[in-house]
Amino acid sequence: MPARPRLSVVCPAYQEEDVLPRFHAALSDVLDRLTDYELEILYVDDGSRDRTLDVIRGLAAADPRVRYVSFSRNFGKEAALAAGLEHATGDAVVTLDTDLQHPPELIPDLVARWQAGADLILLYREREVERLPKRVGSWVFYRLLQWSSAVPIRPSSTDYCLMARPAVDAMVRLTESHRYTPGLVRWLGFTPVELPFTPARRPAGHTKFPFGALVRLATNALMSFAPSLPRLAAMAGVVATGASWLACAAAVAVLVPLSEPAARVGLVLLTALHLFAAGGLVAAGVLGEYAARIYDQAKGRPVYVVKESTAEAAHGVARMRRAA
Repeated sequence: MPARPRLSVVCPAYQEEDVLPRFHAALSDVLDRLTDYELEILYVDDGSRDRTLDVIRGLAAADPRVRYVSFSRNFGKEAALAAGLEHATGDAVVTLDTDLQHPPELIPDLVARWQAGADLILLYREREVERLPKRVGSWVFYRLLQWSSAVPIRPSSTDYCLMARPAVDAMVRLTESHRYTPGLVRWLGFTPVELPFTPARRPAGHTKFPFGALVRLATNALMSFAPSLPRLAAMAGVVATGASWLACAAAVAVLVPLSEPAARVGLVLLTALHLFAAGGLVAAGVLGEYAARIYDQAKGRPVYVVKESTAEAAHGVARMRRAA
């Protein structure tokens, strides 16, 4: 009798003690319908300081499908995704958030498309449920990324996806120090099937992606997938220089009396100096950020360290991996 296909579901979790029981119940209801597959649920605790790990231990004790990996501290969601992909054993792997904004009900459709031949199925947000400032920031980020990236990345991309084993193996081989998973998945080159979904509102707790974390993730994406960023910095310098001369002309015409030519010249030079310096600082900042990232990559430090895991998860698998 041929072995049944094995499906892994990777679920990163950070400070989600309130939501995890609801999430696991909803996920189990969906997976119980997939009777033709061997199932594995892999939770990755990203160094939570609340009772998230205790909840996961309880789920593992009650449900034989559950395995888990727990970090020694918070290393970030991108590292948690990388760890989940590395430890997953399925012929296909689904990754989704544990806050119930990624509806588990979509998993059977993803699996059906995989069985029909798709190696990579990506979900993107059809409608945003976040507040206006976050929606505006997301719109600006994706427009800038589309304009500058050599890899096509759809706006409102998410980490909710299904990867067949060839795509998973390829992802595990990537050793980026600063990761942006939607970009890396597209970089692999597998032809994706893209599906829209409407995210739900989280039923409990609060977002673990504050503004600062979103800025860091956006910076990782732009630095990794926008090779024209130094040229963009140079263009910003040119624009700043042009703006300086326009500002000088306006100041000379409006602010300085015609009888004081020396004051006009001084104002022109001072304004030009300030804006030349601004353009130089922009370019220097971008180049410095690249240098810092090269240094991080050269150090070769592991970006996640496993503190605890189920015996099956730890067996035969490296405990540390370069990720971000």
